[in-house]
Amino acid sequence: MRTVFYVPPLKRMSGGLANIRETAADIRNLGGEAALMGPNPAGVFADEARKAGLSFIPWGEKLEPSDVWCVPESWPSSLAPGLQCGARILVYAQSWSFMLGDLPGGAPWSALPFSFLAVSRPVRAFLRLVHGIEAEDVLPPAVDEAFFEPADPPGTRVRIAWSPRKNKALGAQIRAIAEKLLKHSAIAVDWVELSGMSRAEVARHLRSCRIFLSTGFPEGFGLLPLEAMASGCVPVGFTGFGGWDYMRQARLPGWEPYRPPLDLPDWGEEGNGFFFADGDVMGAGLGLAGAVRLSHDDPDYWTRIGANCRATALPYSRAARLPAVARVFLRR
Repeated sequence: MRTVFYVPPLKRMSGGLANIRETAADIRNLGGEAALMGPNPAGVFADEARKAGLSFIPWGEKLEPSDVWCVPESWPSSLAPGLQCGARILVYAQSWSFMLGDLPGGAPWSALPFSFLAVSRPVRAFLRLVHGIEAEDVLPPAVDEAFFEPADPPGTRVRIAWSPRKNKALGAQIRAIAEKLLKHSAIAVDWVELSGMSRAEVARHLRSCRIFLSTGFPEGFGLLPLEAMASGCVPVGFTGFGGWDYMRQARLPGWEPYRPPLDLPDWGEEGNGFFFADGDVMGAGLGLAGAVRLSHDDPDYWTRIGANCRATALPYSRAARLPAVARVFLRR
């Protein structure tokens, strides 16, 4: 049984593309057969895929009925090659927001004989509640080993990492609110922008920070906040809904946030971060300032939250997810 992954014609690498590449490589490493096919795949993706020993099938080549044709939910036009040859179609839902509509022609997702794989437990719940679809399994992306290096000893200054790639304007507003609230405090704050860096560079910067400002939404999973957790850096901000797969609310005096009613493991009141409704700039700004003060005033409590963060990330390592890859794609 061969799994062929559809590679969208994106102009640059994305988290979803990286997850496709790593999943295909994991199948190969487990002794299975995996290949890639797509019109004009991104150059950087093609280079990295070939380095991982993955092969490309020429676009338009006919698939075999015994193949598994794995497509992302955001490219419904890519379903055609699998439908034409009678292959098993596996829709890998790496987001929930791209599945708010129906298929071309108005057909509901549940009307066709597809199998579904969810990137997170919240996405699995979305598929069930909104579309009446039961995903076969859950396969989140993996945290690179570079992020599991020991965190730097905390300094006297509070370093906050953030990425402008997701909702940059809202991130700037949250920062402005927090800076106004901390202006007359004795706490020194440094901001670290994660932009244009390799994974190793991002990991190195996160290890030096106490807080990661999470501004991504909507999210099917949200890998960067989890990478921050693996580095011992506590996330503050939005969950994107998909982040609830691993995000657990810590106790912040004066704030009781919304948490969806999902049947997920808990970390108790100490949690692993401070989370606010997506788009709630005022709440996140107030919460960020409160988290900065808490990290400064109660270092023992902050250390316990950081330890919870690292423990949260461990089950999402590349090695830890191999059994799920084997279960989904190799039927083991």
